[in-house]
Amino acid sequence: MKDLRGIYPALPTPMDKTGAVDRGALEALVEYEIGEGVEGLYVGGSTAESFLLTEEERMAVAETVLKKAAGKVNVIVHTGSGGTDGAVRLSKHAKEHGADAISSVPPIYFKYTTEEVIGYYRTLIEEADMPLVVYNIPAFTGINMTTGPARELFKHPRVVALKHTNTNMYELERVLAHNPGLVALNGYDEAFLSGLSMGAEGMIGSTVNFMAKKFIALRAAFRSGNNAEAFKLQREVNEIVETMVEVGVFNAVKHAVSLKAKIECGSCRGPFKPLSEADKKRVEQVLEKNL
Repeated sequence: MKDLRGIYPALPTPMDKTGAVDRGALEALVEYEIGEGVEGLYVGGSTAESFLLTEEERMAVAETVLKKAAGKVNVIVHTGSGGTDGAVRLSKHAKEHGADAISSVPPIYFKYTTEEVIGYYRTLIEEADMPLVVYNIPAFTGINMTTGPARELFKHPRVVALKHTNTNMYELERVLAHNPGLVALNGYDEAFLSGLSMGAEGMIGSTVNFMAKKFIALRAAFRSGNNAEAFKLQREVNEIVETMVEVGVFNAVKHAVSLKAKIECGSCRGPFKPLSEADKKRVEQVLEKNL
C-alpha cells in the first residue's frame, strides 16, 4: 500500500459559466498543485461539492484528476454516497482508474446504528478491494468515528488512514495510541499545528489549494522545533480561514484559487450563494495581507 502521509489539497470542482464541470480548468488545477509541492490530491470531498454532483460527474472528475496526475502524487478519491450501492460503484470506479485509496464519510441523513455504519465501510473495502481513509467530519454528518464502538473499524487491516476533521485532538491522540499503524491526516486547516502536535502526519485541506507552501513551511517549522515560526504561520492561516468562513468558505476557496493560481473555478452550486463583490474584496484583502 502507498504511504499516504503528506499535504493534500481537497480539490474544488471548477464550474464553467453554465454550471457544468470544467474539466480543462480541473486539469490546470492538478498541474498547478503538483507544481506547488503537494504530496497528494484529495478528490470529490466536501470542497468539491460532492453531494451536489451527479454520480456521473463525480466519476468524470475522478478520471480527469487521475489521468492528469499520472502517478506523480498520491490520489485519494472520496466515494461516500447516500447509500452503499452508489458508494461501491464510485469506489470500484476509483480503483479501475488508478486511485491509491478511497475515502468516505459515514452514510448520512438516516439514523444508522453503529453496526450499520461499520458494515457500510466494510462493504466498500471488500467490494472495491482498496485501502480506505475514514473521513471523520461529525459537524457535517452527526457521526463521530473516533468515539465509542465506531473505533473498532480502525482495527481493519485495510483501514490505513483517518481524515480527522474535528478539533478534538484528544480523540485523535487516543485513536493513534490504540492504532499505531494508522496515518492521521488533519482535516481542519485552522488546527493543523494542533493536529501535528497530537500525531497527524499531514493534512487534507481546502485552503491548501492556494497556499500549499505555507502549510509545507508550517510542517517544516514544527518538525525542526521552531514553534514560534510554526505558530506565526498558523495564525496567518487562521486569519484567512476566519474571513473565508464568514463569507462562505467553499466559494471563497474558489475565488482564492482564481486569484492565486489564475484558474477560474466559477461558483458553487445551489443552494450555496455566490460571493458578493464586497465579499470577494474581503477575500482579496486578507490574502494580500497574509500571503
